[in-house]
Amino acid sequence: MAGLMLVHTVWCVIILVVYERAHRTLRQDCKGGKRAMVWLFTTFGCYFLALLVEVILLHTSLKGRIMEPGKRKLVPYLLYAHLLLLATDIALTILGTLVERGLATCFNQARVRTMILSVIIGNFVVLGMHFFGIALMFSMFGHLPSDKKWYKIFNIISTVLCLRRREKKIDPEVDRTLDEQGTLAHIANCFAEVFQGADVVPSDIAAGMGLLAIQHRHLIEEQPLGKPFLNDSDALAPYESLGEMYTDAAHYSRFALAAYGWALFAWADPRTGLGMACSAEACANCCGCTSCMKRSNEVEPHDLDRKALKKCAGIESEDLLFVSMVNGIGEPPFFIARDVRRKAIVISIRGTLSVADCITDSMYKPCILNPDVIIETGLQGADLHVHSGVFRATNFILSELAESRILEQAILGEAPTEGCTPLPSTAAGCRGWGLVITGHSLGAGVAANLSLHLRKKFHTLKVWCIEPPGGVLSPKLCEITKEWTYSTVHHCDLFCRLSGPCLLKLRGDMMDALTNSKLNKFSLLMRMTFSGTKLQISDVLDPTQAASESTTLRDDFRRYADEQISVTPLMSAPLHPPGHLIHLQRLPHGEYAPHLVEASEFMARGMMIQYGFFSDHFPDKVAAVLSDLASASTGASQAISSEGTVSEDTLIDKLVSTQSRRKRPSEDNV
Repeated sequence: MAGLMLVHTVWCVIILVVYERAHRTLRQDCKGGKRAMVWLFTTFGCYFLALLVEVILLHTSLKGRIMEPGKRKLVPYLLYAHLLLLATDIALTILGTLVERGLATCFNQARVRTMILSVIIGNFVVLGMHFFGIALMFSMFGHLPSDKKWYKIFNIISTVLCLRRREKKIDPEVDRTLDEQGTLAHIANCFAEVFQGADVVPSDIAAGMGLLAIQHRHLIEEQPLGKPFLNDSDALAPYESLGEMYTDAAHYSRFALAAYGWALFAWADPRTGLGMACSAEACANCCGCTSCMKRSNEVEPHDLDRKALKKCAGIESEDLLFVSMVNGIGEPPFFIARDVRRKAIVISIRGTLSVADCITDSMYKPCILNPDVIIETGLQGADLHVHSGVFRATNFILSELAESRILEQAILGEAPTEGCTPLPSTAAGCRGWGLVITGHSLGAGVAANLSLHLRKKFHTLKVWCIEPPGGVLSPKLCEITKEWTYSTVHHCDLFCRLSGPCLLKLRGDMMDALTNSKLNKFSLLMRMTFSGTKLQISDVLDPTQAASESTTLRDDFRRYADEQISVTPLMSAPLHPPGHLIHLQRLPHGEYAPHLVEASEFMARGMMIQYGFFSDHFPDKVAAVLSDLASASTGASQAISSEGTVSEDTLIDKLVSTQSRRKRPSEDNV
């Protein structure tokens, strides 16, 4: 309403100015001009009445706290009045387009007709702003149950994104799979379950997140998690020093970043990435010029992605053993390469980059692993829980590995069988090398789950999970993977804390914060906008003075939440990030202090709503921090400045130079 008041005030002034100019220059014998004057004055009156209604609406909507709708009971009736005026505005604007036709000879000054025409066009713009505000603030599907409402919303999103349905087959199982791939039903179902029972609009969610951000800022500063890494004796086994551990983390973060191909490479290093895209080979490949492509020594499908992959990972063409660019629901792209520096075969799995990956992420309810496929015995029931989307993606990669038999040929020295992928001659010297699995985000979760299956054959494998999702494996499986798995968590990364229980905790904490708010929503958002980090908890929250109406609404929500969990208990099934958690905590002055954190403690705290909690997840940022840690580990202090990642060198150049300090062995030595 405050925004509409501003627009209508300015527009009423403009209409009055146009009316005054047009009235003075109107010819006396022009009936069309007189109709135009009546139309202008009526339009002004309608907008002025709308302005008055908006003033009353603004005053009424500011009454009470956020969770006291009883004090704003007149708002619906005022909205109906405002809607009536909006309908009148639409009718007058349509009428104005008809009136404007007969104004060619009605005015002494030709520019007056242009001014009236501008008012008509401006009316359409103002009406468009009305509808945009309505769509932003009100739910078009508020009359529907929560699940159907979110299905409608995501069907609209899928239409905008041109995600078309696929043709159905005869097999019911195939039909179900194609339906999942043709819609965003999984994501809609996830949103419906999380926000069901909480009668909030987007502005309520924004206010609740702001209140939580104030609380969480103090929590992070006053109660840091875990044990800090201070000296080499704190290094995780089998590493003998922190420098060695950080160097390995930085090294494999490059492989995790490389799996994204050209898109994220160009984001991390625009100069080199755009240079690749503008090269003659890339243009020829893009344009399909076969004669030009034949002149190139290196012609491959997805050539741009492969070039970026090799540049980012610091490997050559002969080091790349296998690349899968398939991408669907539960089908992440990945590549297998040899790491000559560390004498290891590396599997790098891509994280979320497409709509299909988002659907895989949204399959958050756990399924049960088959205990026969992993080494550990004595596990049953909830001990075998794993994220359903990760489980599906793991099975896809396992089938690809079983078909190609790359690992068996390269590491175990087995002879190629019929139908398997032949290895390049450079892989002949890889027998007995170690196996390292890495990935970022969704790829990190898949890497941890994949390691449980490959431990039978490759007992010495190692896993580096860069920013894994919070809900990946059961607490028992996460404890087991500590033997070979290391996970990095960058400060307040949202996705590393993402799981069913954390979402439910966030929802409950948000409702508590809205209940205990001392201010109305408008005042709260204004203070947050202009005061920022200066706000203290006591400035905005007062649990002892919560209104009775607020507490009643909160109690009703809690009862609903308890019933929801009792009906669908898998929503609250505990899932944790895998292995040892290395928390890269950012200090107030931009420095980093790594901590070793237990997964149970990490997930119990839940999501931390802070500025940058989304961008903290980006793999290039994590790789830069790990690279600086590796560089700074040679000094006495383990804290580094995040600003040190910005220099004349690009991020990729810096990572390559950091990791290239060890001389690459020659092929003869391999």
